[in-house]
Amino acid sequence: MEMHQLEYVLAVAKYSSFTRAAQEIKTSQSSLSQQISKLENELGISLFVRTTRSVQLTPAGKEFLTHAKRIMSEVIEARRCIHEYISFGKGYISVGVIPIIGHYRIPNLLSSFKNNYPRVTLSLREKQCNELLDLLHNSKIDAAFVQKDNGDPSFQFIPVATDQMVVVTSERHPLATRKSVDLKELQCENFIVPPPASGHHVDFHNACLSAGFEPNILMTCSSVKTILSLVREELGIAVLPANVASADWGICLKILSLTPTINGKIFLAVKNNADLPPTLKAFMEFTSQWVNKHNPQNHIQIKVIPIKSTFEDIIC
Repeated sequence: MEMHQLEYVLAVAKYSSFTRAAQEIKTSQSSLSQQISKLENELGISLFVRTTRSVQLTPAGKEFLTHAKRIMSEVIEARRCIHEYISFGKGYISVGVIPIIGHYRIPNLLSSFKNNYPRVTLSLREKQCNELLDLLHNSKIDAAFVQKDNGDPSFQFIPVATDQMVVVTSERHPLATRKSVDLKELQCENFIVPPPASGHHVDFHNACLSAGFEPNILMTCSSVKTILSLVREELGIAVLPANVASADWGICLKILSLTPTINGKIFLAVKNNADLPPTLKAFMEFTSQWVNKHNPQNHIQIKVIPIKSTFEDIIC
């Protein structure tokens, strides 16, 4: 049974005439008659009673017509839905995000995309960079905001934001009176940093190795608030992206600039595939336009504004 055969049956039933039905669907009368006969042979029963004056449905033909109408209606609806996907009217995108996206206005990007494509469903999944890239590689997600470009040719990376690392200490730390510190001066410090699966951890660790020492990592933690709380309690110091550290600034903490500068970036990673779904292509294009609009030089301005605590705030 083929779709065009159902179309032929519906046309003949509508006009009770092979001639008018053939004209309606723009085919020859002989071809239409042959296809319906072929369908009847396949079904093992006649659908029409043919006379020289008219064509009428048999009881079996009337029953078949009910199903044919429903099938054709479903086909039309399926085609309409697919057309919506192609025209970006509808779709589904699974996006991986790192825990710190809120510090880089990426939620605004996601919200803006959703406002422009309200019928596209966005599903978010939070993991660290390495975990997100694994999910992307295994097609478990469609795209991911990550802190690293691992150079894998199977991915393409769209720059979204840049930042630089700063040192966070307690106000009672010996370095707290300084405005900046050289990375080499920190080789005897205990560090509390994001987990190894994060791009930030990799960048920090590599920078320490380049400075000639292996960092003494006391603890790794995904929560920035927890990291800063531990720093406040003087268990160690932290090295965090400036936007992250300043946004979570708290009393009894001090931020120092770091030399040499350790830059970090956030990318939108997608598979390097020419056959990407239309909705994902739209998301990539929208991301690029959003970055150019909100961040023309692909750089986020870093504002570190210390807040001096007083005894009215807390006794440290």
